[in-house]
This record gives sequence, structure tokens and C-alpha cells, in this order.
Amino acid sequence: MRKYKNPLVVAVTGGIGSGQSTVCSFFEQWRCKVINADQKAKEVIRKDRRLQKELKQVFGEDIFFKNRELNAKRLAELAFKDEIQTLKLNQLVHPRMVESLVEEMERARFSQKFPIIIIDAALVYEISIEQMFDYIIVVNAPMSLRSKRVTSRDGMTKKQFSERASKQIPLQDKVKWADFVIENDGTLEELKERTRQVYETLIDLQRKQERKR
Repeated sequence: MRKYKNPLVVAVTGGIGSGQSTVCSFFEQWRCKVINADQKAKEVIRKDRRLQKELKQVFGEDIFFKNRELNAKRLAELAFKDEIQTLKLNQLVHPRMVESLVEEMERARFSQKFPIIIIDAALVYEISIEQMFDYIIVVNAPMSLRSKRVTSRDGMTKKQFSERASKQIPLQDKVKWADFVIENDGTLEELKERTRQVYETLIDLQRKQERKR
């Protein structure tokens, strides 16, 4: 089996409803390692008793079910109500989440199985971790389309969508800062084709990086 001594580490980001997880699923099909930041955050909360206690102190006991599982919907309702609450959540969870992401990235790098390690993370710029990556891909989509996707997919109201979106850096700013932009304003096939073009460019870059060593 081919070994990759120097994989690229790439973030895929966007805004709520822009389609970044769909883009990541394509990368996964093409044998890239995908690490999801949201799942990491939930994992960290599930495993860290001290963090659970701190979250309860800030947001109340009912953010956990009786079986100690996180009630993510309830936590989101409370945390995205205003900026101070969002900030409190971020300060508690994000440092531990980033630590966990880095550990998994290093495991994937050490395994030498993957040419590209993808981090699926909505808040790359919001929590200032852009320096961790070789390249950043931003998945872009019009606000009306994003709202429609999220309200039909997650059962979120338009008001909840607006609240959540307003806590993120505007997508047009992220587009300006990105190394690659994938437009998600058409069909799933078009999105896959646009993602494939970026993937092929990244594979070329990875091969060049490998040769340098």
C-alpha cells in the first residue's frame, strides 16, 4: 500500500447550510481522511465530566438528558440566543475540541494512509485556527438557498437560522480569504464535479510536497 509521508491538511468550511459536509463526503469517497469538528465537540463534551459540570453551571441542568447524553438542540437554543452566551459556549468547548482535532490529525498523519486530511469545520475563521492548515476550502451558496436547506433539513425556523447565521463571519468574507472556493448553487452532480476539480489540484500539490522531502 502506498504511504504518504507528507499529507496535506485542509479545512473545509462555509456557513450554516452551505453544504460543507456534503463536500467532505465526496473527499471521503476519494480516500481522504475526514475529521468532523462538530462531532469532536460532542465527543469532548461526552467524555469530559469537568466540562459537563461547567456547561451545566452556565446553561442549566436541562442541557443533558437523564442518561447524561447531551441535549444538543437545547444547548444550541440557549447558546445562540445572544452573543455573550455563544462566547461562553465557545470559550468552554473550543480549546478542548481543537486539542482533540490536533490529536486525530496527528494520528492520521502518522498512519501515512492518506494523501489529504480534511477537517470539516464551520468555525475555522471564527476561532482563529486558519494557521493550522495548508489550504482552506470555502463552500459558498446564496443565503436564500442556505436558509431553505436548513429549515427543511433540520426543522429549524427561519428566525433560528438567521440567529445562527448572524453569529458566523459573513460567507462573502470567508470567500475572500479562501485558497479554494466551491460554489454550491446547482445540482449535486455539479457540486461533486467542482469538488473533484479541487481534489485533483490538491493531489497534485500533495505529490509536489512529497517529492520535496
